[in-house]
Amino acid sequence: MTLPILTLDEHVLGPRLGYVFQRKWLQPYESMVGMLWKFAHMNRLPGLLVVSQLSGRLIDPYEGIVPADIDVKRVARLLGIPRHIVGESLCHAANDTSKFLRFCPCCVSSAYHSRLFQLERLARCPIHGEALRDVCRHCGRQAAYRLDAMLLDAPFRCKHCRSWYSPLGYAPQAFDRCLAPKARAALTRAAIG
Repeated sequence: MTLPILTLDEHVLGPRLGYVFQRKWLQPYESMVGMLWKFAHMNRLPGLLVVSQLSGRLIDPYEGIVPADIDVKRVARLLGIPRHIVGESLCHAANDTSKFLRFCPCCVSSAYHSRLFQLERLARCPIHGEALRDVCRHCGRQAAYRLDAMLLDAPFRCKHCRSWYSPLGYAPQAFDRCLAPKARAALTRAAIG
């Protein structure tokens, strides 16, 4: 009796290959960028490999893909989380969605990026009251809001010069900390408008 040989598709990342993503790392209104930064960082994965998993079609990893064009089902399987959470992390094309990555330096230092930051109607972070930024404080360049290899290779940092978006750097242990109730309420008020 011969047994079939089982093979794994080594080009498809997922929990069965030992990659981890914990749902407790997620915060309300977490963006797809924030989720993938955490996934890439905690698994020490190159952005090139992560970008290749975001769609069923071939993607140039250095051109990337806009978050609204990712395959929700595929990314949910990759991260091991429900599809609705992945869907909620996307900033669907709207008239007031920024084409550039916008961030709060305080939130980024806590390993958090909200999809709400992409809404141009918000000038300030709902949690900290800080002005949302879209340029690196070191090189002065903007990053297009696209999931590409360079962006995912630089979690919580500028994809161009690799400087931290926050003067404080960031705290990976913050993955396990939940936002305070006051912060959650501020985000919800901003989301509702």
